[in-house]
Amino acid sequence: MPPLSINRRRFLGCSAAGLAITQGRGSEASTTASEVRLGVIGLGNRGTSLLRTALEIPQVRVTALADFDPKHRLRAQGIVEKASGYRPEGLETPARLLERTDVDAVLVALPCDLHASVYIQAIRAGKGLYGEKPLAPSLADCDRVIAEADRYPEAIVHVGFQRRSNPRYREAIAALSQGEAGELISGQGVWTSSNGPMNGHRDWLGSRERSGDWMVEQAVHVWDVYRWLLGSSPVRVVGGGRRDLFAKSQPTRDVSDDYSAQLFWADGFHLTFHQSWVVPADEGFTGNSQRVVGTEGGIDLSVGTLIYRDRSKPRKAFHPGVQPDTKNALMAFLEAVRSDEPMTPPIRLAEAREATRIGLMVRDAVDRGISDDGSASVNVS
Repeated sequence: MPPLSINRRRFLGCSAAGLAITQGRGSEASTTASEVRLGVIGLGNRGTSLLRTALEIPQVRVTALADFDPKHRLRAQGIVEKASGYRPEGLETPARLLERTDVDAVLVALPCDLHASVYIQAIRAGKGLYGEKPLAPSLADCDRVIAEADRYPEAIVHVGFQRRSNPRYREAIAALSQGEAGELISGQGVWTSSNGPMNGHRDWLGSRERSGDWMVEQAVHVWDVYRWLLGSSPVRVVGGGRRDLFAKSQPTRDVSDDYSAQLFWADGFHLTFHQSWVVPADEGFTGNSQRVVGTEGGIDLSVGTLIYRDRSKPRKAFHPGVQPDTKNALMAFLEAVRSDEPMTPPIRLAEAREATRIGLMVRDAVDRGISDDGSASVNVS
């Protein structure tokens, strides 16, 4: 069994008095029975956001940070020091962080091609793991992570599909599943922005090999929402798009910066989805929404208002306003780390794998609609 996973987990769940725990390199940090000593691996934009969110949660102590870029480490150390009054150690590699005995759990926000290897290292090291989505950009790597987690049944592994922890999505999907909108017919989704090209550190987001492309790296959130709602995956996908929109400035870029897809389920439900980084900077064009239409009504899950076809029925709102879904997801993870009993994560690893599989289905469909030069492919018969 991995070290620490049982003893430390039981310790966190008990009511023992506080004690001093060596932080490493001679420094000391006091902790309490319910405090979680957290490490953060990957301190780019998303990792920094996770770090800031974790620092808002009581009884979290960030004891170590890891990133190969010294600027990222220094920025993160400053954030922790300003928020908490102490400066955690900054390390160059995940391996150095994972070998530390003053880390109970880790948040990992690395480029997608590094997910599987670091997630497996974290599981073997006995650390609670909150890993960013997708679980991995290929099914083979997803299967490697799942197999490793199966070897360690005490392992706590959460994947960052934060909509699963959003009370609006949870309650709205429960209501739709119970027939509030009647028989579900169709969905319409968009994820559009004017901020393209989005590159990532050292351009990893512009590389399909590293990111899996946008339908795997980002839109897995969308595929998971509809699969969660419908209880099944699509059986057929068609699509098309463009991979040449930023070719002049980034000739090696090979991701689909504007694409559309239609997904079809066996029971007749169908979803139309559009993702783009090149729309005008106007709220009429930009946004992120997942709508569902049934025979009795419809809802935009991102807003949470169910509107009935019967105009005499009042609208029903599910947790209106901004919801801190990332914070909720981290709180669920930390609760699992503290708990003496196993807790079901918001999304199971098999479900996270299925989100990747759907993303790959969409990518294949879009590829069939794109010519070799990256432009739209038009077939006339």
